[in-house]
Amino acid sequence: MNERTKESKFLDAINKYAESQKAQIAQEIEDYKNTKIEQATEQGLKDAYELIKSDIANRKAAIVNETAKKELEMRRELFEYRQTISDEVFAQAEAELKEFVSSDKYAEYLRSQAQKVKELFKGESCTVFTAPNDQRAREIIAEILPDAQFKDDSHITIGGLRAYCRALGINADCTLDAGLEAQKAWFIENSGLKVV
Repeated sequence: MNERTKESKFLDAINKYAESQKAQIAQEIEDYKNTKIEQATEQGLKDAYELIKSDIANRKAAIVNETAKKELEMRRELFEYRQTISDEVFAQAEAELKEFVSSDKYAEYLRSQAQKVKELFKGESCTVFTAPNDQRAREIIAEILPDAQFKDDSHITIGGLRAYCRALGINADCTLDAGLEAQKAWFIENSGLKVV
């Protein structure tokens, strides 16, 4: 073989080896590039998932906050409405009680309450408190409790009597005012207007 052929074969072998090395390096670069793209895609998906998860959590928190505000506002409105209804009911009840005080049935009521006080105090002397302008009540009560001392009580605005027996240390509140006040708690519990 001549020198040229040898040289040509040697060059072909070198070229083949170089081409094979080039192909191998190109494949390694392609594999490396694909691996890095896959890793970047995975990281991007993780980041996007975390971002979406964070956004969803923020939106949920905002919705919960807005819902709580609306619920609080509705409760406040409901409470005000319930209070308005309650006020109207008790204003009407107070008006009816004041009409009752002007009727003949009021005298019967006073007699029965004075009788209860007399029995409770077992004949001991007592102080009876009435509304400042309720002279009629004093006259009726004095028929049953002739030894009673009478005093004005400006807290009694509707009618009735409150009595105190110092000897027994007993206070008996038979005022229509106290009766009406006692009904307020019952009304709130049983009217179905309670805000929970």
